[in-house]
Amino acid sequence: ELIQVPAETWTWVDFPGTFCGNGAATGIGVNFKSNSTDLVIYLAGGGACWDSLTCGPLNTAVNINSGYTATSFASDTTVQAPPFQRAASTNPFRDMNYAYVPYCTGDVHSGDAVTAHPGTVVLGQTVPAKTVHHRGAHNLRLFLARLAATFPNATRVFISGSSAGAFGAQFNYPLVADAFPNAEVHVYADCGQLINPSGTLGATWNAAWNLDVPANCAGCAADFSLFPGYLSETYPSSRFALLAYTQDNTLRQFFGFQPADFETQTRALLSDAYVPSTNARYFLLAGQDHVMLGNFNTLSSQGVSLLDWTTAFVNGTGAWSSVGPP
Repeated sequence: ELIQVPAETWTWVDFPGTFCGNGAATGIGVNFKSNSTDLVIYLAGGGACWDSLTCGPLNTAVNINSGYTATSFASDTTVQAPPFQRAASTNPFRDMNYAYVPYCTGDVHSGDAVTAHPGTVVLGQTVPAKTVHHRGAHNLRLFLARLAATFPNATRVFISGSSAGAFGAQFNYPLVADAFPNAEVHVYADCGQLINPSGTLGATWNAAWNLDVPANCAGCAADFSLFPGYLSETYPSSRFALLAYTQDNTLRQFFGFQPADFETQTRALLSDAYVPSTNARYFLLAGQDHVMLGNFNTLSSQGVSLLDWTTAFVNGTGAWSSVGPP
């Protein structure tokens, strides 16, 4: 079924058969541009959760309990960010079709499980059991089916996201590439470096979410850091962009690292997966901040603006190269 909406205005589209964490259906926001064959699919961020404590009292993932509906979208300011500003003459995405995928599954958009998280006791307090629909990948498949039918002649597709959405953009890249086999499909990931979380946390996430990792990505389910290299090697004609902070305070807490250790892991990922690659690049900033897409004027330590770097990425020009502090 085609998505038919007024041009150049944000419109909410309900999707029966999708699931938020609470089991309720959700949808997507769309803003289409007449005669454009380019599409931006943006996955929203908002934490993650993987047990009765994080999905319950700690509430470390957005919209798990409330769900996300047309009413939620009406007050969501994310779509006012620079990549969605059509009136900004320098915005390299300004003439594209937009699809905004909200986040309400707690699984970085990448799970496919209905998980009964058992109750526990923490500091003498009972945390009740909680069942959560971690169905982010399932939802995205439904969204992609209708988007692909709506844009059968898509030329370029940019799968993007911030934070949890940045992880989802990378994990779900094969789904997007399969949905648009005749288009260029590129990744623009804002603050979602795929390092391995500390201890057994990665295995815990896998078990809770049933992460949708390609079977031919050898070892990727157990070692997330292998995934960026797998993508760049498997899809050599695509471009993979990563925006990252060296000691991102939000990500490093989720991954269970102290700031210096998180930076070590980040730099190892960049050195192993991005530096040797011909089609993966990074925009690295020093510091503990989190997410960059609120300001295209951000400058790298070499004086390269995020806007110029992003424009080179979108256009696939030779000026697109990794930048960041030594």
